[in-house]
Amino acid sequence: MKSITLKSTGETITFVKTGKDTEGAFTEVICTIPAGQEGPPPHIHPLQDEIFEVIEGKLELSAKGKKILLEEGQSFNVTANTAHTFSNPLDRETRFRATYKPALDIDYMLVQGFNSLNSQSNPNKPGFQMIVDFDYILKQIKGQYKFAGAPGTIFAILAAIARLFIKPKVKSLKDHHASF
Repeated sequence: MKSITLKSTGETITFVKTGKDTEGAFTEVICTIPAGQEGPPPHIHPLQDEIFEVIEGKLELSAKGKKILLEEGQSFNVTANTAHTFSNPLDRETRFRATYKPALDIDYMLVQGFNSLNSQSNPNKPGFQMIVDFDYILKQIKGQYKFAGAPGTIFAILAAIARLFIKPKVKSLKDHHASF
């Protein structure tokens, strides 16, 4: 199993099954989130459902316009095209399973996204390199992932400007699949 860790937060994702393992049916990961950490900014998987199942601790989901607190053994299906995010409200680590159906290229997005963030001197303060990298990733998996709301619009404008001066430093989808 391959694991990736986001240096800035300590969030770890371990791939249990990839789309390659399931002939594209789904990707299953185990996520570990340190105490009090937030997950990604609000985002949308237009073509995938994402099922969250808490293994240990509690997980706070923001989805469908409301906050949902999941406890151990509980799960919630965020349907395709629904803006969502998550966080760990506890003072201890939380572990949960996330299943993406269908698999599409979520492994590429997660691995290359973490790689980009890990290469930044300050991942909490987006720089042009990070914006160009994420723009490149999203163009490789067109229509599979997008930022929700105003951050998405701001991101698109900044990415268009940054691309004029900076080249991406992440792998292409083809190179990722060859090495993953």
